[in-house]
Amino acid sequence: MAHIIVVDDDPTNTELIKMLLEMEGYNVTACYDIDQAKAAATDHSDAFVIDCNLARGANGLNLLHAIRQGQTSAPSDTVVIMTSGDYRREADALKLGAQKFLLKPYQPNDLTDLLYQLLKQDGTIG
Repeated sequence: MAHIIVVDDDPTNTELIKMLLEMEGYNVTACYDIDQAKAAATDHSDAFVIDCNLARGANGLNLLHAIRQGQTSAPSDTVVIMTSGDYRREADALKLGAQKFLLKPYQPNDLTDLLYQLLKQDGTIG
């Protein structure tokens, strides 16, 4: 079972995404800030779904950068999907190494289908 870390400062959004992904069979850890996400990351983390805009001026792109630079316990090539309500964040997210960018609001099946495709491509799921 793939382990997904969801990072979003909006508890309602985070819990909805967590529930959606768990219904798809994923093991999900919900995090509300970058420090929680870094603490939750392990070498068994298979993917991150990270919101760009987090509370107190934090930027999810910083977490993406930390993952890609090996500054977390997650593998540096872990699947990362960035989300934001601001389309201008897409270029930065992709430049920093996100596999995909989803503009909010997105359809729930857009996330689950994309995650499945990326994890299958990655060899995490069969």
